[in-house]
This record gives sequence, structure tokens and C-alpha cells, in this order.
Amino acid sequence: MIVEERKKRLRDIIQKNQFVSLQELKQATQTSLSTVRRDLADLAAEGVVRRVHGGVELITPDRDNMTVYERRTIYQADKQQIAKRAAAELKGGEMIFLDAGTTTGEVIPYLADKKPAVTMVTNSVHHAAKLSDLMIPVMIIGGQVKQTTDAVIGATAVNQINHMVFQTSFIGADGLSVDFGLTTPDLEEAAIKKAVVERSQASYVLADASKIGTASFAKAVDLSQVTLITTQLTADQSQALHQVMTVIEAEETK
Repeated sequence: MIVEERKKRLRDIIQKNQFVSLQELKQATQTSLSTVRRDLADLAAEGVVRRVHGGVELITPDRDNMTVYERRTIYQADKQQIAKRAAAELKGGEMIFLDAGTTTGEVIPYLADKKPAVTMVTNSVHHAAKLSDLMIPVMIIGGQVKQTTDAVIGATAVNQINHMVFQTSFIGADGLSVDFGLTTPDLEEAAIKKAVVERSQASYVLADASKIGTASFAKAVDLSQVTLITTQLTADQSQALHQVMTVIEAEETK
């Protein structure tokens, strides 16, 4: 098992169980304790886990109060994997809405080579600048900018979206729950996502596995209205989600 595969295996086990002993991780990866400790040190440096007496526990970040720049470092490899799979859904030439967020932002590098060129609409100041730098046609929605996420929100933004039609939209989420749907901490951001999904022929929510089974404050849409692109799910997660929505699990990049 190569280093990145082993770290992903460790991360998946810890995310599923919240707390795991070193011996359990040693057995799961079929490697030595010293190797496990070295990998855990790397994951701890990334802010993913915390070493505690007898084992390791998952660090659950306070996403609601993090800036877009702080969010970008969490589950980076998973986000890139999801983004690459999302871009594979495009044929070229589409009118696409790209939601604000760190996972959706990872799609941008995969858009430059699409032929014919895609046209992007976004509510993210950061995304708009990055798309423009890559010479990808882009339109930014107008309205109030939420400083923690660089997202444009408000009634003006929703009104503009309601006069548009998108072939495809890529949406971010803070939580996905069978009981509570696709959620986000901010009512106005939820209104943006709802409007985009309703104006899209196909909507994909891009979310790493840490967001599955969680719920934030404001509901945007039902899960049945979107297709989820994520990393590998547990058996329980997969069974629950497949009952209510279409799920695409991105394969790990070799």
C-alpha cells in the first residue's frame, strides 16, 4: 500500500469511528506501529486528527466560522478527487453555474481544456478571478459579498439567477442528511443554492464524506433534487443515500 493510499485508509477509518486505537489502525493497514505513527503525525499536521491517550480521534472543524482560506486546507486530496470527477460530467460548450466553496473551486483547473469552451456563472468573487485568469468566459452574480466565504448573496443575486438557465450546476454543501436534505449555515446562501438547482437541467453537489449524515442550520433543497459526487462512502452511508438520490463515488487518482 503506497503512502497516500495508506493515509486515505487511515483517514476513512478515523472518520467512520471518531476514535481508533493505534493497534486497530496497525491491523487495518497491515503495517508497523512506527509507520502508523508517522502517517498520523502527517494527518495531525494537516489538522485532520488529534493524538490522544491510547489512540487517535477525528478533529471536527467548526466549518460555520471558518474563512474560505481556512476551509481550503481540509480534505484537500478528497476535494481534488471529487472535482476531477465532476469535470468529467461536462462535454464542453455548457452554460454552468459554479457555487462558492472550496470543493467547487477545485473544479476550475479542469475547465480550461474543455472544447468547445464552457461559460461559467458564479457567485464567488474568488472563483470569478481564478476563471478569468485562465481565460474561461465567466459572469459573476451581483449582490452583497459575505466576507467569510467570498460568496455573493441576497435578493438581488437570487433575482438574477431566476432569469437564467444552466445546463449544469456544481453546488457546495455543509451538510447532507437523509432527514434534513442539503444544508448550509446561512439562510441567504441556502436561497442561492435553491434558486440555482431550480434553474439547472442537472445539478451536482460536491461534498467529501465528512459532510455526509450531518446537518447545518438552513435547508437548501431535498437530496432527490441533486446528484452527489463524493469520495468512497461507508456501506451504511451508501445504502442510506442511494435510497433518496443518485450518488457518484469518485475513484482515487492513481
